[in-house]
Amino acid sequence: YADDCNTPNGQPGQCLPFSSCSDIEQQLLAAQKSGQSVSPEYSGYLQKAACGEFDNVVNTQLLNWIYVCCEFDNCVFPTWQRHFCCASNQIQHNSKVMELFKADDFTCGSILNQRVANGYEVQLSSRPWMALLRYQSLGQSRFLCGGTLISNRYILTAAHCVYGYQDQLYEIRLGEHRISTEKDCRQQGRKEKCAPPVVDVGIEKILLHEKYDSKTNINDIALLRLNSTVSFQKHIKPICLPISDELKQQAETLSEYFVTGWGTTENGSSSDVLLQANVPLQPRSACSRAYRRNVLDSQLCVGGGDLQDSCKGDSGGPLQAPALYLDMYKLRMVEFGIVSMGVISCGQISLPGIYTNVAQYVQWISDTMARNGL
Repeated sequence: YADDCNTPNGQPGQCLPFSSCSDIEQQLLAAQKSGQSVSPEYSGYLQKAACGEFDNVVNTQLLNWIYVCCEFDNCVFPTWQRHFCCASNQIQHNSKVMELFKADDFTCGSILNQRVANGYEVQLSSRPWMALLRYQSLGQSRFLCGGTLISNRYILTAAHCVYGYQDQLYEIRLGEHRISTEKDCRQQGRKEKCAPPVVDVGIEKILLHEKYDSKTNINDIALLRLNSTVSFQKHIKPICLPISDELKQQAETLSEYFVTGWGTTENGSSSDVLLQANVPLQPRSACSRAYRRNVLDSQLCVGGGDLQDSCKGDSGGPLQAPALYLDMYKLRMVEFGIVSMGVISCGQISLPGIYTNVAQYVQWISDTMARNGL
């Protein structure tokens, strides 16, 4: 495995042979082709980028022997080696972030009951990754979007939930079930079983996708870095992400997903208690017809046609399904999509909704987490 590093520009990369870094190599080839010597700026960059055993070699005659810190998007490997780097047709990730996700393998996406039933009220503490985003505006504090816990420092949500609201979004609530009650309990036989108290956490950074388009909702994804580390408990645990090629393929082939939430939108919450509903995968053409726009591979078209199930998701909340994660013998809940647009149409037969296809953004998630601290 190539070692992780930071480029002279501060971007995450990997320590690779010079010939495997297209951006740095192409600058040298262009200079040689024109008969010019390399610029002092290039030589200085190369010296700073050198890494590994031969990090002091800067003579361009010895470039085959040196390693450079190559920004992820510029890595070039033969097909058989592409899992080491970031070829465009594979899911490739920062190795430190992947180690984190794999370390969380025994806790992420835990399903209390392997039979996931469609329903109304969700069993207490059975969706421990659910998060509520709290906003302050005109002296009022309200939950207006949802999200999911994906590690002990990060919440995954939709970009439209934070774009233009950076000054109003200030807190994340974890471990919630019924919003109106201070303590969440359920009757189990003659005994009352209660979940631990909710946890409210501040936000250190709002990390919006750099190419988010608010008009088309393309790249509708964001990360929230929490200002403190969350302790995993029975009612607070992360959801799994589609980090393997097998899970990426499942995003396109699963017949049914689940949405979970309180129905939180820009107009407030439509349910006091956490709800869940099943929604079918639709061809992208169904959403293209419904919204008169192209639906990209980075988006999923899901749901539609069911009056009862149209109010159970949150803006920014998860589209999820049980799947074999890394340990091929037990189902875990994996987040395949983020509620993006058109999903929540309460009081009328709903159109299919467009969801951000999380599998297409695992690289962005891992790179963003690596840049901002795990």
